[in-house]
Amino acid sequence: MRTGCLAGLCACLGAPMAPASETADAGTQTEEPKPVPMPQKWILAMLPALNEMDREQAKRILKGGAKAHFEHLNMPAKVESYRGKMDGFLDFLRREWDWVITYDRDRGVIEIDENKSAYVCPLIPKDHPADLGVLCYCSEGFAEKMFSAVTGSPVRAEVVASIRRGQKSCKYRIELKPSRP
Repeated sequence: MRTGCLAGLCACLGAPMAPASETADAGTQTEEPKPVPMPQKWILAMLPALNEMDREQAKRILKGGAKAHFEHLNMPAKVESYRGKMDGFLDFLRREWDWVITYDRDRGVIEIDENKSAYVCPLIPKDHPADLGVLCYCSEGFAEKMFSAVTGSPVRAEVVASIRRGQKSCKYRIELKPSRP
């Protein structure tokens, strides 16, 4: 069976895999590369420029873009039932997203490990080799929107480890009582 991914969701297409092409020299079979969808090409063209610019400016731009992904996934409605119920929300993330979470209530700090060995962002191909760690600012914005919706007040999120930055998995630190103004 052939599978395909669209916006981070995998779907079985029910068709046999296309035959691999043979190389003339070696007689081995190789699979033709999958074309990169235009939205991903557009993002891949923009990320190097964002990576070269002032970090704070790039962070503002990408965190602002997180709103589109947050709304596309209908997260405002999903999170609404957890408003003011942090323990229930963290249980949801553990159960449904398989996240590993520690919560220090006294300090108002949540540490999250996505607990996945592969990059899960639907915006760029998982196997793209370029240094695109700047995209993690979008993930910070998504986490801030999510946890702010639960708490009812602004929070601060930081990606402290990322597969895109060479670490084993993506990890976040959420400050429920942000120390910044």
